[in-house]
Amino acid sequence: MVWAMTTHRGGAGLHGSGLHISVALAVASACWLGWIALGPHGDTLALRSLTACTAISGAVLLLLYPSLAVYWFTFWACVNAGLNFADRVAVPITAASAAILVGGYLTHRGTILAAFAAVAFVGYTLGRERRRYLAEARAATLAERGRIARELHDVIGHSLTGVSLQIESAAAALEAAADSDRALTHLEQAGRLVRTGHQEAVAAVRTLREGQVAMHAMLAGLIESHRAAGGHAQLSVTGMPRALDAAPALALYRVTQEALTNAARHAPAKLAHVQVGYGDSELTVSVVNDIGCASPATLSGGYGLPGMRERMAEAGGTLSAGQAGDQWRVEARVSA
Repeated sequence: MVWAMTTHRGGAGLHGSGLHISVALAVASACWLGWIALGPHGDTLALRSLTACTAISGAVLLLLYPSLAVYWFTFWACVNAGLNFADRVAVPITAASAAILVGGYLTHRGTILAAFAAVAFVGYTLGRERRRYLAEARAATLAERGRIARELHDVIGHSLTGVSLQIESAAAALEAAADSDRALTHLEQAGRLVRTGHQEAVAAVRTLREGQVAMHAMLAGLIESHRAAGGHAQLSVTGMPRALDAAPALALYRVTQEALTNAARHAPAKLAHVQVGYGDSELTVSVVNDIGCASPATLSGGYGLPGMRERMAEAGGTLSAGQAGDQWRVEARVSA
């Protein structure tokens, strides 16, 4: 840039208009270097001031020396304004730079100044679109982190809680009555919970990694684990089983898991029916069990149902739960 301005006639110098060009170049360069030294990304008063000075002094420099060689001061300052500053700051910076260039065009200082003024707004628009893209990417990253954290919590938290309870029960059996048979039973159950937790963790990681998963196989494995833990459940399927995207598959899996857990807690001796229906455009999973000794208020309270509804909503599905006669029914639907 300096080479172009000092080796061509009418460029920077120490006399007349050349001195004005040199001063404008020095101011623009100093502001540019200060802006780069401070970030250049961020939104502070110092960065706003340096960006504004870079853009405006760059526009004045273009007014004095209308050449593409010196346009980058104004262009990149407008890009930075759109990227890092709110519109109430970025728009005035861009508008002031463009106004100087349009004024030069109207006073016949160069027809190229009109194009430079238009490209200043192009730079601002590019920066603003980049800011929107980064915000969307960050939101998507946070959502994915939240989904992974929720899966780890559901798998590890559920398994570790069960293991802890079984070990405590085994210790109590040994301390209170020296009942080794009962203690061994609890320890065997803890071992099954560890194995089940490991299988669920592997399945969750595989599901997050793969694009689509076999929903029927996931639910069949869940029913088997539920039975191994002493629960009573039965799986029935209507329609033709098919693969499902990972997000809705995990949501349906967790809903079914929560419903079976609630069924075992409130009606441990009753059979829970898990029904899977593959329709033309949607997949339905329902869990029906006797209410047992629990009241409907107890079944509908707590954080289980709100959590299930949130899961299904995030996956683009719906969930309904309520009493049907002397039974409790949880039904989840999702497009598939």
